[in-house]
Amino acid sequence: MVFIDFDEIRKFGGITLIILSLFAIFVSGLFFGIFYFVMEVTEDSFKANDCVIVNNVYVDSCQDLWDLSVYPFLALRDLFIWFSFFFIFALTMGLLVVGYQSGKSPVFLGLLIVFVIILTYFGIEISNIYRTMLEIEVFNDIMTPFTVYNKVMLNFPWFSFLVGLLSVTLGIVNYQRTTVNQIPTRDELNY
Repeated sequence: MVFIDFDEIRKFGGITLIILSLFAIFVSGLFFGIFYFVMEVTEDSFKANDCVIVNNVYVDSCQDLWDLSVYPFLALRDLFIWFSFFFIFALTMGLLVVGYQSGKSPVFLGLLIVFVIILTYFGIEISNIYRTMLEIEVFNDIMTPFTVYNKVMLNFPWFSFLVGLLSVTLGIVNYQRTTVNQIPTRDELNY
């Protein structure tokens, strides 16, 4: 009879989480950048048009109306830059936690080392794709406000390698740690 060890299956889900997190870092900046650009173009379009509103107590023109209603919403586009920064930070912290959890199994720790090497190679490919995309003038204009994201993506092989290295280091620390502040069981004291 074959027993399935769900803990081992759950541990291999950590590798999937690492791959998806690095891919999510790449896609998130594109997502936030496109929304930022759309809101910026929309604001420019509103500013380019004006009309006169007669017999209204509160506003005299369409620009006055849009100052009260549309422009405050469109000014929130700067939050997308912060969302991108915190999204990268949160995924990096998640990757470090996964690395720490990998220390429970030496097999997973070995697989993590292999996947760090593979992900560093894919980081080179993703960075090259991003550099090629930046050569397009519209895309370059879209991504200009996202300085942290651009720095991460242009140095993505180093970023993925260092995060992976820190994950492996935390996994080794978790594997090597000693149990403290626990009452020893009778079996541990049986010499």
